[in-house]
Amino acid sequence: MLRIFKACLLTVLLETGFFYLLGYREKDDLTIVACANVVTNLTLNLTIALFLSGGPGLWLALMEGIVVLAEYLIYARAFGASGRLFLQTLAANVLSYGIGVALSAAGLL
Repeated sequence: MLRIFKACLLTVLLETGFFYLLGYREKDDLTIVACANVVTNLTLNLTIALFLSGGPGLWLALMEGIVVLAEYLIYARAFGASGRLFLQTLAANVLSYGIGVALSAAGLL
């Protein structure tokens, strides 16, 4: 279970940092991004750990899509809906997922 919390911390740091670099610099903006990521990341990883012990397979792609949509809806409510915001949300998730997979494969996560 410690791995789940490490993954969550990594995701929060990467995605919050990504949004910071995109210009979301207000404390409230970064708090929204961090909180959204804590909720979606822990929900995703606990679901995988508790219910998909045989491996997430195709469910992972579906669940990651739901995470992107959930985060976008939160951000759209807070920052205003736009195609650009959706792409930023998608890019943040691709970044954190890719780095997480790489660190996990290297035994660092």
